[in-house]
Amino acid sequence: MPKMIMVNKKASESQVMELEKRNYNNPVVLCGFAGSTPTGVLAASYIVETLGMHQVAHLISQHIPPVAVFVGGKLRHPFRIYANNSNTVLVAMCEVPISSAHIYEISNTLMNWIDQVGASEIVIMEGSPANGIPEERPVFAVAEKPKLDKFKKAGIQPADSAIIAGMGGGILNECLVRKITGLSFITPTSVDIPDPGAVLSIIEAINKAYNLKIKTDLLEEQVKALDEQIKKIEEQYKELQEKQKEPQSMYG
Repeated sequence: MPKMIMVNKKASESQVMELEKRNYNNPVVLCGFAGSTPTGVLAASYIVETLGMHQVAHLISQHIPPVAVFVGGKLRHPFRIYANNSNTVLVAMCEVPISSAHIYEISNTLMNWIDQVGASEIVIMEGSPANGIPEERPVFAVAEKPKLDKFKKAGIQPADSAIIAGMGGGILNECLVRKITGLSFITPTSVDIPDPGAVLSIIEAINKAYNLKIKTDLLEEQVKALDEQIKKIEEQYKELQEKQKEPQSMYG
């Protein structure tokens, strides 16, 4: 039978339901949520698929929009938690936006469960909205100084400043209160077109920081295909402009 881990009903109307009981090994928790860009959710989905992770729990709440998500040939809750086989990595993700009025309760519920499983640190994966197509997609880290120094050595630059809103911000606030290591990786993300390059940058940063060895072949192919499409469009546009500049005969 699935096990309910319930938060005091007087204090909360949300709860985490475990689908299977595991003994976790101080896991790092990678989080991706619906926000101003889909980068976090897409990165989380890619990690789950590539590492062959299994759903171990979901978070239910009357404050999460009542939708069902069809993935992997199954209907699932929108707010799900996955684990790898060695129980060293967890992924928490939610494809639907959470109202700001309910972020505190839901993030508190998630953090209560994360506390219980003994997570070592929590990483929020985010995209920073950008117009057009970014020429470069550096990943910036938002963390306490000891972590920033470590990431800098791995080639991940610290952010000068950042405001992290939504579920990511709620979780990081909970990390501060509970004295759990919390941080965020942020990269510029196009809001005009699907941006696999942003997801690739986040995954590469995760690999550098945590040596997860997540394969990126598929993302690299998607980025290459998108670049070729953009290049083709640019060439067609250039040809059109040149034709428009040519003098037109009065006889057509």
